[in-house]
Amino acid sequence: MAKRSETKWLACDGTPMHAVRWEPDIEPVMVMCLIHGLGEHSGRYEEMAAYYASFGVEVVSFDLRGHGRSEGQRGHSNDFSQMMKDINLFLYEASKIDINKPHFIYGHSLGGTLTIKYALSHPGEYKGVILSAPMFKPAFEPPKWKVMLGRYIQSIWPTLSLSNEVDLNALSRDEASLESHRSDPLNHDRISAKFGTQLLEEGERLLAEASLVDFPLLMMHGNADALTCHKASAVFAECAGSECTLKIWEDFYHELHHEPEKEDVFNYCIDWMKRKL
Repeated sequence: MAKRSETKWLACDGTPMHAVRWEPDIEPVMVMCLIHGLGEHSGRYEEMAAYYASFGVEVVSFDLRGHGRSEGQRGHSNDFSQMMKDINLFLYEASKIDINKPHFIYGHSLGGTLTIKYALSHPGEYKGVILSAPMFKPAFEPPKWKVMLGRYIQSIWPTLSLSNEVDLNALSRDEASLESHRSDPLNHDRISAKFGTQLLEEGERLLAEASLVDFPLLMMHGNADALTCHKASAVFAECAGSECTLKIWEDFYHELHHEPEKEDVFNYCIDWMKRKL
């Protein structure tokens, strides 16, 4: 069993933030810093964190601003640099945990976008980086008129709250996981006009920077993901070169860590991390 603890901290602009830590019963062999996806929170990774902890992996995470128990307008950040400052501060504090142990960083979906952006600007800080279904492009092509309208709206009303249009049935093939998501009051379906536009633009920018990867990177994606594009992950991996390992999970949906075969995913990650030690 993992020992779970929670804490509050303040972002650079004074926004109250929520963090959580899962400590193994045994001496930790490594530390994983986890960044969650859009509309959810760190608590949704409880089962995953407990599994890793049973193998001696200590897991730390926090709720992004506008998510979970952290403050801020739901689904909104003034810009990506604001979220990156939050992540930078959190990871700085996390680096003080088991300082003599190797640290990895893991990001899912939106968290994957944020994680690879952070890793590209902080090379060499982590033993390895893991991306789960990163958001470089949506799995569907948004109508051009809607993208243009979004850019116009965000210029005059950046905080306008919109539906993120995530089909919950596309998250996982596990019905119990879907029901848990639906009944969780900390989840939300909001995204602001400005942040939504910037998320699309940031994904395109990161695809163009893939060749800059010079650190161990594991990219995982389900080829039945109807939310984020697994083909974009394959393009990124090809451009990233030999440092990148691409794992496509056959018939898996968006949330690899909530699929019926999730333990296969966990074990694959653990084996990859151990090889990087």
